[in-house]
Amino acid sequence: MLQEATKIIQSAFHDSFIKRLSLYLHDCVREEVQSSTFRNLKQDKDNKWIFLKGEEELFTNFDRPLLLDGSDSDLTELMIQSEMSQKDKYLIYGHMFLVGKSSRTKRKNEFLTPLLYTPCKLEREGVNIACILQDDVLSLNTGALTALMKKSDDEDEMEHMLDGLLEVVPELPLTKDKVDIFLTTLKSILPDVDISLNQEDEDNENFVKEDSDSFYQKIDSDNVEEFVEESQQSRTSLKLDKVSVTNQSAVILTKRPSITAGVLHELTQISEKPSGVFRESALCVVNEEYLRGVGKIFDKGQKEKKELKDFAACTPLSLSDSQEDVIRKIEQNPLLAVYGPPGTGKSQTIVNLVAHLVANGKTVLVASRMDKAVDVVAQRLNELGAPFLALRAGRLNYQKQLSFQLQDLIANKVDIDTGYEEAILVDVEDMHELLKAIKELETKCEKIISLENEWQKIITKKETLEADLGSKEFITKKLKKDEVDEIKRVLGNIERNLEKSGLFSGISNTLSAMKLKKILNVSSIPSDPESIMRLSLELQAAEMECEARIVETRIHKIGNIHQILTQIKELKKKQRVLAVDILKNKRRESLKGLLRDQVKRQRLIIHTKAIVERKKNLQNRLLEEEDFKPLLEAFPCWCVTTYAVSGSLPMKSGLFDVAIIDEASQCDIASCFPILFRAKKAVIVGDDKQLPHLSFLEKAKEQSFLSQYNIPDKYQLMWRFRTNSMFDLANYYSTNPVLLDEHFRSYYPIIQFSNNEFYGNRIRIMTKDSGTNDVLELHIVKDGKVDSDATRNMPEVEAVLKRIHEIILEDEGNDENPVSIGVVSPFRGQVDLISKALRQVLTETTIRKHQIEVGTAHTFQGDERDVMIFSLAVADNSFAQSLTFLQKPNLFNVAITRARKKLITFLSRDPKSLPQGLLKDYIEYIQSYLDSAKDDDFMKNKFKNAFEQQVADALIMDGYEIKAGFETAGVEPDMLVKDELGNELIVEIDGVEDKVKSNLSDIKKQTILERAGYKVERISFREWQHSSQACVDRIKQAFVEIS
Repeated sequence: MLQEATKIIQSAFHDSFIKRLSLYLHDCVREEVQSSTFRNLKQDKDNKWIFLKGEEELFTNFDRPLLLDGSDSDLTELMIQSEMSQKDKYLIYGHMFLVGKSSRTKRKNEFLTPLLYTPCKLEREGVNIACILQDDVLSLNTGALTALMKKSDDEDEMEHMLDGLLEVVPELPLTKDKVDIFLTTLKSILPDVDISLNQEDEDNENFVKEDSDSFYQKIDSDNVEEFVEESQQSRTSLKLDKVSVTNQSAVILTKRPSITAGVLHELTQISEKPSGVFRESALCVVNEEYLRGVGKIFDKGQKEKKELKDFAACTPLSLSDSQEDVIRKIEQNPLLAVYGPPGTGKSQTIVNLVAHLVANGKTVLVASRMDKAVDVVAQRLNELGAPFLALRAGRLNYQKQLSFQLQDLIANKVDIDTGYEEAILVDVEDMHELLKAIKELETKCEKIISLENEWQKIITKKETLEADLGSKEFITKKLKKDEVDEIKRVLGNIERNLEKSGLFSGISNTLSAMKLKKILNVSSIPSDPESIMRLSLELQAAEMECEARIVETRIHKIGNIHQILTQIKELKKKQRVLAVDILKNKRRESLKGLLRDQVKRQRLIIHTKAIVERKKNLQNRLLEEEDFKPLLEAFPCWCVTTYAVSGSLPMKSGLFDVAIIDEASQCDIASCFPILFRAKKAVIVGDDKQLPHLSFLEKAKEQSFLSQYNIPDKYQLMWRFRTNSMFDLANYYSTNPVLLDEHFRSYYPIIQFSNNEFYGNRIRIMTKDSGTNDVLELHIVKDGKVDSDATRNMPEVEAVLKRIHEIILEDEGNDENPVSIGVVSPFRGQVDLISKALRQVLTETTIRKHQIEVGTAHTFQGDERDVMIFSLAVADNSFAQSLTFLQKPNLFNVAITRARKKLITFLSRDPKSLPQGLLKDYIEYIQSYLDSAKDDDFMKNKFKNAFEQQVADALIMDGYEIKAGFETAGVEPDMLVKDELGNELIVEIDGVEDKVKSNLSDIKKQTILERAGYKVERISFREWQHSSQACVDRIKQAFVEIS
């Protein structure tokens, strides 16, 4: 009985929903790793590699680069390709190749892959090309080894054997003793593998031509069979039905790994954790939602969000309303999804969020699958100047650099006093006060603008009435308010007495007339009804004039709106400086407190040594067992890729206060799971309208794992490893998602189609007008046609090359900021053809100067260029499937949103013949843009009211150009004024209501326009009435300040 109760308790404690998900994801990852094409380079035609002859030199002398022949064209091409495709590919230097076939499985597995490898880079060094290692730790090709092992029901046994081999992976530099120990262990695990490391074997290696005059031999999927055949003829002693380890080295360009062995290990660890641990992490959202669904807990998620009192965003960079929403909502929610459409400042949002959290004493983990995304955030954070703010973990030698930094800190070699004088006395409360002051000033401005409208309405009514009356007969002087009230009272008596007869009524009217004569300073007041009626109308005009003076007095009491707006601008500048100072002071206090605490200081010393410990097991134990908080006090923000997090941080629940996952649409769920475990809250940033992550897991395998771990049907929809990204999942669990709605990348014509088609016109396009009508180009290649065996269109390629050449010529002499160029095509065949042709006609220097990159939409995800060329490769003879493929919304959206200044589309087919669909809609959008650029009526100014026209006419008379009736930054400015030098400013007209009401307040509209880079001046109807010349002079002065 007791045993049964114990089992029930243990089951409740351990067999949680999170455990089942962890095991399910673990098996998905394991299956994908095992089926990885990296065990056979030939299986992916995008893999390129060059074998190096002679003794291995780079691993044995890893502290200096390996100099290779710089005149070798194949090596040069490999170097250029690696630079052009850094996002989705990387270079590795591999040694000890597994070569041959294994007959252990039903389907013979062929192997051509390095056993040991590490990332490297190729770069010019004089006449040579230097191969430089990017990491000083060797990686073991566990995917290939797993495929070689005998299949066993005991997965733990296989993992145990791999762990044993991982223990003896040689440390650099390589020595004979280290290699012997490694190979002996390998042979004990895989006795059927031949070890063929003598020089004779290497000279007759299967995959290098014997008669090659070059020191290198490039092999790809097109020619590898030729090499295999020739090498088999020259050497038959190395049988391909067995797998051998050869003494070869190669430089390889291959796809970046999306998942590493570290993810597998950590998913296993999470599955073994008791369910109580998850309450400390962001995974609690997943667990609680599941328990609520099965009726285990009630009302947990229905609690009202806590009110944020005196919320103040402490952000050093410009902040939009939606970005502020992100900061506000993570205070109230454990998990937040943030939609980041193209060019909407995702990195800036993350930098602001991290700064705010650190300023408020929080720790942050920033992660992404993309190195570039993580690098940008870390760099921008550290540029703020706060000491020990962000650590970029997972990069080459980062452990050594971190150790050196911590040693300097512990030894008091880091000066955290000099230069911090302005920051010492500030804290978050100062930001509260500053934002409160800005809000009060903005409220004053809104009140003034409201009173300006009121003044205009009164004056307009008064002028209309006076026009009807003509010249005044009775009221010829300005009246005070009490005089108006008295006249109104007396007139009321007279009007009432006129309806009566008798002595007393006559006497009363006589007395009233005497009072009116005295107040109005006139000789007589007729008492007939017509005169009284006229006097009453004149009094109404006088009363309006009096009201207008009262309104004007109220405006003056509040202040001068132009001075107040200047104050707001100065305070906003101070806001950014204050945010940085608060951050600096917070970091300074934290570091000083860390050094004063002897216990924390000692723990920091242990971590300083542990992070550079060569024995991985000892290092892992120290990181897991020792308190990691002192290290987080030293560096409160850690930036790392999803595949490097396991080697950088201990596996502790809720280690960080907040995790931020960037580019989450391209992150698989499994690699993000350990990140969610390490944080109490999570912000997931992505865009479901851009490209999702890629998985090669078989659908049947995925379904079998879902069933094996009893994942309920509705969760099967959300947790599909193959098709759902981390962002898809976050969108389900986030109750208050935020849309970043300000676009800063592309000119309006480039991005507007995407805005309308994919984002419901909810994005504000903050870029200024290009000033030209050639932002979009459409080229129809009349003789274009695609090849029968692949979607390649040579005539279109020639047209693309010609246009690139023209762009480069147009940019001649612009050496300081040369135009960057990208070419995107939906089809790999077209990409390869353009890439090959470009390398033939352009020099390496030109390609680098203009950052020319050619690729599919996947290549350009998260990237941008000044000019993008969209080669559709669609012709009359295109397959219907090709049209269907290129019109995939996510792919199409990415392709058309990469350009900053110009987007050039090439099509080899009559647009009228295109079937209905996304492509036709887009081509018609371009044609409509081109037609409107020729339409003079389209460019005519459209004013909202007569007063705007009046102001515009006056400015035109002074030589300014005016543009009105257009949209920018998602709002419609009253008018854009341009001087003869091309300088621009926005003039906002106050006091006259627009025909179409806006949901935005006037000051909010001005704030948005200023965020878009415009200078804004205001002219009110009242000011213009008093002195139109003074208003024009103020505009002139504003242009002087701009110049």
